[in-house]
Amino acid sequence: MSTHPCYRLRDQGRHVPVGLRDRPAFVHRGRALTFAQLDDRADRVAAGLLAAGLVPGDRVALLLANAPETFELLVGCARAGLVAVPMNWRLAPAELAVVVADAVPRASVVDVTTRHSRDVLATASPLAALELGETYEAWMAAAPAAATVPTLDDDPDRVVLQVYTSGTSGRPKGVLLTDGNLEAKVPRVAPWWGLGPAGTSLLATPLFHVGALSWGLVGLYAGTTTVLAGDADPRTLLGHLVDDGVTHTFLVPAMIARLCAAAPEGARFPDLEAIVYGASPISPQVQADALALFGPVLHQVYGMSETTGAFTEMPASADLAPGSPRWRSAGRPYPWVELEVRDPESGGRCAPYAFGEVWTRSAQNSPGYAGLPAETAALLPGDGWLRTGDGGHLDDDGYLFLTDRIKDLVISGGENISPAEVEQVLRSHPDVVDACVVGVPDERWGEAVAAAVVARAGRAPDAGDLVAYVGERVAGYKRPRYLRVVDELPRNAAGKVLRGPLRDLLAAPATPIR
Repeated sequence: MSTHPCYRLRDQGRHVPVGLRDRPAFVHRGRALTFAQLDDRADRVAAGLLAAGLVPGDRVALLLANAPETFELLVGCARAGLVAVPMNWRLAPAELAVVVADAVPRASVVDVTTRHSRDVLATASPLAALELGETYEAWMAAAPAAATVPTLDDDPDRVVLQVYTSGTSGRPKGVLLTDGNLEAKVPRVAPWWGLGPAGTSLLATPLFHVGALSWGLVGLYAGTTTVLAGDADPRTLLGHLVDDGVTHTFLVPAMIARLCAAAPEGARFPDLEAIVYGASPISPQVQADALALFGPVLHQVYGMSETTGAFTEMPASADLAPGSPRWRSAGRPYPWVELEVRDPESGGRCAPYAFGEVWTRSAQNSPGYAGLPAETAALLPGDGWLRTGDGGHLDDDGYLFLTDRIKDLVISGGENISPAEVEQVLRSHPDVVDACVVGVPDERWGEAVAAAVVARAGRAPDAGDLVAYVGERVAGYKRPRYLRVVDELPRNAAGKVLRGPLRDLLAAPATPIR
């Protein structure tokens, strides 16, 4: 379904049909922002920022918890030719300072929950330092007329967003996303996700992550009312799903697991049509639990910041059940996307079922990283292709099965070991709810397999028993040499496991498990 003739971030709110202009675009804690109000307020944002002295191309840092103002700022920045930079409000000051120094924003917006970070932003944003609330509303009211905002020429290469990677593989990098990237994805994916004016969407993941941004922008494009969750507590989300008649939502697997654990017996969600999920692997048990709780509404997607989010999808199907050969697949690329699996060393195309690196080509692909030419060249090897760094294989029908980040492979005694393979075995143990496998230095083998596991509630698995369990199901050299039971796995805001801290934990002096 499409309600707009085209997609440009700056035009959102303007092309909504008259009958939808008074419909809420976003609802947050009982407060609604209609499409018409978003249109007006985005104009005020654009005019106010230009009057403050910003010029097209300048960066505007958004350090905000999820709120409707985030979207009026995103659209307003685009109308002024500025680049919105959503920043991770969960970062420690020293971490945030690195991102701020990289982005060099000329203006910044915080809220009551992030005002403690104003000092970090102050030196880099001298032209406008705003805080949501009374002062922001006064600034909006004093903004010049929208007529003062010059009309921008159409330019698909114009950068409108700078989204930072999560930093799981090192220093966060600023991914540049253009009007052309958004136009390639947003109008096309809306019908795949089923978003339209008749639906109600729930957005519960943080808007500094490309998955949440994509979800919110697709809903805005499609004329959907999006409920912004007040928090990510499973009881809050379950309440939204029922009380707000939510038809569609985007979640990460860790959130799905918490919903399954918190849902009361007999819980029903009669309005729910689709749960789109991604950003990290999902265990077979959580996948099965979600199917039992919500029904056949699970759409798995796969993507990354550098591809404007999802570029493959495994649609929900009543016929797709645990045990199905494609139950664990990330699906196939969207029709406008090309996908290949290639040998990481030679770059040659892999045969079906052969492990390699996932490459993709489409207009969704970012033009690269801000100020990082070497990293951009490694990401974009040429001819429109992008190297994801993720490993996996395709089956005969082009369904993608993901395994590991290429760099996460454990090489022990010359053997390549897939962490995902060992993790899957560990998660199949009845006492284990989650697991992560990494390589740690080993004098004899170069690297050794090490695992951290999270026990199922009320269980206390023995490390030696778990290692023996794995050893009965995979080759001996794949058995963890070190294993610790932890309360939880460290994750970033996108739900991805942070392997660095786990490597440090598991590499600490410990006696190998024989």
